Amino acid sequence: MIHHRLGTVFGLLPIVAITLALPGASATLGPDWDGDCNQDSGSKPSTAQVVRYSSISEVKTIRGCLKGPTAVGTFSGASNGDYQDMYKVVIRTPGKFRISTLQPEGFTEFNSLLTVFDFRGRPLLANVVGEQGLVGSAVGNQSTNGEFEIRDPGAIFIAITGASARPLDVDGNPMFDFGTNLTEVVGPISESVGRIGGWDQPLPSNEYGDYLISLTAVGPVPDGCGSPNSGPCDLPNPFPFCSNFECCESVCAIDPVCCEANWDGSCVLTSKLVCVDGLAGCGATNTGPCDSVATQPFCSDPICCALTCAENPRCCEVEWDQGCVSIASQLCGTFCNETCREDLDGDSLVNGSDLSLLLNAWETDGCPDLDGSGKVNGADLAILLARWGQSCP
Repeated sequence: MIHHRLGTVFGLLPIVAITLALPGASATLGPDWDGDCNQDSGSKPSTAQVVRYSSISEVKTIRGCLKGPTAVGTFSGASNGDYQDMYKVVIRTPGKFRISTLQPEGFTEFNSLLTVFDFRGRPLLANVVGEQGLVGSAVGNQSTNGEFEIRDPGAIFIAITGASARPLDVDGNPMFDFGTNLTEVVGPISESVGRIGGWDQPLPSNEYGDYLISLTAVGPVPDGCGSPNSGPCDLPNPFPFCSNFECCESVCAIDPVCCEANWDGSCVLTSKLVCVDGLAGCGATNTGPCDSVATQPFCSDPICCALTCAENPRCCEVEWDQGCVSIASQLCGTFCNETCREDLDGDSLVNGSDLSLLLNAWETDGCPDLDGSGKVNGADLAILLARWGQSCP
């Protein structure tokens, strides 16, 4: 399921730059997100600061600072100072997307570089000089040459660094096709470039200080499943997660991207499989345990239920039969059958599959510990073999 595609476009939509420059950023804008200069915003997706709100759907500015060499010893892992900040946000409307440190909307005390990565950390677009003669950068939804375009909404990472910094992939290779004209918005060197692994930052560098990033068509990342500013589970929306907690949890157990990038059409289709009338079928209070046969669909463990229904949709459409119980036992671990403990897979028969589960749990604890000694061993094997071939309720 592709949420951010790099594709060729046949017409160039030029980025309109703002030419008016003022001594500082407009005092009336006020930051919607304060990056907090007392903590590092991170330089990679794994350490990026998540712009997270549960009640608003748009973020207009991000304020922060690169502390430079004075950050040595201040931030965890910042052995070479603080020269990059990265944030996770959401593109709401790709055609209107724009980030900028150009005045008057934005501001930077240093020559900046703005870069955009998809939700996995793969390169999308970058710019060094937003407009000739101005300090600041600007990135829209496509490259200046029209070869690369952000077409899909969803979560992205944006980074601000000094103009001389360059992102590198996990193998240490350059990621963007920077040319001699630094006013161009550039795309990746190729569509096969992998995830960001670090930065090539010449040191010592004086490219640090305060900044204000202006954002258009950008929203925060919702708090999680059930967040008020996430959309309904049965409709596509640009934000990850959806508004019903149980349904969202079930869908993301099958497709984690729905809670990482955006809630697209595929997530909606999955929600229709594992949820009922906008409420969770998987995990609903009126469903039975996943290790028990029932005449109705779904079971009470939302994640196990979702995984089982991904394997056999009938379990969430018709009934939770013995086949569903068997799939659940394989995907979700061994269930304890209190009425017949030797039937480890819940298929109502003590046979080879139960023996396999017991041997796989050898020297551990859990349901295959049939004698309650605290460890699965030969004594438990003897108990199972004594019941071999018998049926269980």
